[in-house]
Amino acid sequence: MKPQLMGIINATPDSFYDGNPQNNLASLMAKCKDYVRDGADILDVGGESNRPSAEPVPEEEEKARVLPLIAEIRKTWKNVPVSLDTVKIPVALAGLKAGVNIINDVSGTPDKEMFKLVKDFNAEIVVMHTRGTPQTMQSQTEYADMLAEIKDFLADKIAEAQSCGLAKQNVIIDVGFGFAKTREQNYELLKHLAFFKDLGVRMLVGLSRKTFLSQKCEGAPKRKAQTLAANLVALQNGADILRVHDVKETRKIINFYEELESSK
Repeated sequence: MKPQLMGIINATPDSFYDGNPQNNLASLMAKCKDYVRDGADILDVGGESNRPSAEPVPEEEEKARVLPLIAEIRKTWKNVPVSLDTVKIPVALAGLKAGVNIINDVSGTPDKEMFKLVKDFNAEIVVMHTRGTPQTMQSQTEYADMLAEIKDFLADKIAEAQSCGLAKQNVIIDVGFGFAKTREQNYELLKHLAFFKDLGVRMLVGLSRKTFLSQKCEGAPKRKAQTLAANLVALQNGADILRVHDVKETRKIINFYEELESSK
């Protein structure tokens, strides 16, 4: 299967990289149009920041941020898959009713009702590994065997999703870069992504501009080169979907990788 490219659309005022108090429907749609033009396969809309220490957003506010944008995307592009980054069942339900194809649940512990809801809409779900909440996750980085523990966690979630009626091909895993992991653990994960391939489902990788990629106290806007390099490593180690801010450049990375793999 060809690697897919997921463009991040943060309809938030406080995301670590591109959250903006001036976000509005027009500016967000302009970003969507740029992403589609530049080769995004999926648009991932989020109305609540998941950065470390981020505060929860009330359900109604999250809906108000994402639903008008989802409606406009659906009106503009009938066939572009839309992902909704949410952990709340009422928000997921509203999004699915509005035409969302994928629920990107970063909670680490999706409720069985979330799995059943996704199944009822014949949609897909991304299940991510994490611990705790955005407020506590960076204090929960102790593992006896990190790779094995993450793999067991994800295997259990795949089985739970199937027990709720979801087809295995509708489950996507995310090892959770930056979530309850140290810098060194994130690098270990990146080098060993192939370890998770025998779970038999697609793997989403979200590395874009994350703190652990920083070199010498660089901020998020300075992490572009490392992000592109890390995404190439992820592709070489089995990533199926890359979730990114830099769509145009990452499309070039994917094209290069595919040409490299097909060359003799």
